[in-house]
Amino acid sequence: MNYKLLFLFVIVSCTKGRYQVDMKTDDVYSKALNHYNDANNRDKQLDLRLVSINKAYELIRGRKTDTFTHKVIYRKAILHYSKIEYDSMLYFNNELLNSAKNRKDFFYLGKAYYLKAFYYDDVSFNLDSSFYYYNKSKNNFLIVKDSIEVGKKLLNMAIIQKNLSDYFGSKETITEALKFLPKKDEKYIPASYNLLATNHNYLLNFDDAILYYNKAIDRTSSLKDILVYKNNLANTYIKSKKYNLAIKQLDIVSKDTILNSMPVEKYRVYDNLAYARWLRDTVDVEIDLINFFKNRIKYNDKRGIVNSCKHLGEFYLTKDKNQAIYWLKKGMHTSKSAKNPQGELDILRLLMTLKPNSLKLKNRYIMLNDSLYKNELRAKTQFAKIRYDDKLKNEEIKELKTITKNQQLEVTVQQRQKIIYLLLGLIVIILAIFYSYYLIQKHKKDKEKEVYRTEKLISKRVHDEIANDISLLANLVGDNSSLQNPSSKKTLESKLQNVYLRARDISADISSIDLKDFKEELKNLIIQYNTGSVNVITNLEDFEWSKIADHKKIAIYRVLQELFINTKKHSNCKRITLMLKDKGVNRIITYTDDGVGFNKNKVKFNGLSNAENRIENIGGSFNFETNPDKGVKVIINIKR
Repeated sequence: MNYKLLFLFVIVSCTKGRYQVDMKTDDVYSKALNHYNDANNRDKQLDLRLVSINKAYELIRGRKTDTFTHKVIYRKAILHYSKIEYDSMLYFNNELLNSAKNRKDFFYLGKAYYLKAFYYDDVSFNLDSSFYYYNKSKNNFLIVKDSIEVGKKLLNMAIIQKNLSDYFGSKETITEALKFLPKKDEKYIPASYNLLATNHNYLLNFDDAILYYNKAIDRTSSLKDILVYKNNLANTYIKSKKYNLAIKQLDIVSKDTILNSMPVEKYRVYDNLAYARWLRDTVDVEIDLINFFKNRIKYNDKRGIVNSCKHLGEFYLTKDKNQAIYWLKKGMHTSKSAKNPQGELDILRLLMTLKPNSLKLKNRYIMLNDSLYKNELRAKTQFAKIRYDDKLKNEEIKELKTITKNQQLEVTVQQRQKIIYLLLGLIVIILAIFYSYYLIQKHKKDKEKEVYRTEKLISKRVHDEIANDISLLANLVGDNSSLQNPSSKKTLESKLQNVYLRARDISADISSIDLKDFKEELKNLIIQYNTGSVNVITNLEDFEWSKIADHKKIAIYRVLQELFINTKKHSNCKRITLMLKDKGVNRIITYTDDGVGFNKNKVKFNGLSNAENRIENIGGSFNFETNPDKGVKVIINIKR
């Protein structure tokens, strides 16, 4: 698994949501924030993101340093790193270190040390320095009690220990990391188990390695990581000569289509599968091994190239001595260029079986083995010293803090009490001011919205219902000959009556409603439409409205008004029935007419959509049934 890519992603993304900045209200900070957000947009090209962060940096440079300043500098260092501008990255990261130290910003101090450690790990390959700065990063995250970040840094340190063959030390560090990582974590805990299994693998504790690889597989939710862990598990089966299990595992993994997006891992799986089949059945896998070797060259997988050369050397060991020497020497050369001494040592062991009298090979093996041993011993000693010194320092700091805390406890308690009382008073005052202001503004806005809505409604209805008729009347009045005609005079009188009735409807629709005597208001509404041509039947007298909330009364009134208007305009009915009944906590209103009905597909033209919205806004239900020539039935259900 490529741990460096995993932790680089963490560096780029982990500040999101943490230590949010109290952004200044002035224009400079507002512009800087916009540029900073642009720099964080991963959909943009890297060059454009760098331009944005440079603009943000220029705006905040020279101003008072705060957490936002550290965010900008940190992002700038990260983008320089991504652009492979390492000198610039180191310069701005050092600027962040100095500033964070002065302000005691331990979070960004931890981030800066992390980036420095990652540089030594990924670029300069100085693992001792990398371990040192990962440890310093971890200590700063301990101060801010960020346990997840602490666990991640310990995992980084354990990886370095494993890479320098300090397998026991790596196991101890992983065990400590697991104490800080969340129990339900599906990314870093599986990675820790995988690393723990790898350490056991190198220590030839194959049973424990198998146990922890399976734990890693069970805990992760990443399909790609599962394939990597399963491949690692199969490799352990090969080392422990459990070839059947290895082949079964690799055969399943090799058929997973996700491997197509992981070419390096893909050919690692294929190579391991061919190698395991050859070890078990001595089948001819020459062509497969050579093809996998060529593909590993294509993807510049140097560690994979070394393994391919080693497997080909073993394959030819008893078949063709010259071919075996050719492949093993090629693997040894690649190991040197990739700075992989362990891989070179493994190949030297095989070469010495082919050239047992070669002093050059023996001397190289002895020198390399001694060098590895010394480096491992030095690394173990140095890592142990860093951890021990760190422990002593933390204990001294803890003791000093305890003494200081006891000395200042009484003063601190008194100060806190005063501050709490002052804050509580301020909070009460602020809340009271805010709430008063909120109520005033809300009332003002509500009134403005209502006035606007009413004006818009009046304008629309005057235009739609009256303006056209008035225009026609004006034409009739202007035509003197028409006024002499009895038929035209009758038409004029009819039109005037129609305009009057519509104007009266609009006035009634927008007029205020007397909520104290709501039953009387409903009676007056019914009287307007209970004419000689239409008979309205109702049981309104049987019901009390005092328990209905005022806003619900208004909604009911407007809906019934809308229904009466629609009926008058469109239905040509002779009878309207308005019945009310109580059913538990519900009041059910049933409105029916015996008119012509309408097509439901044209309901928006009948105003029922607006009525339905009104009822739903007060938590009720509005249902209607209609068909052409069968009238309309509306059932309204509201809670009292």
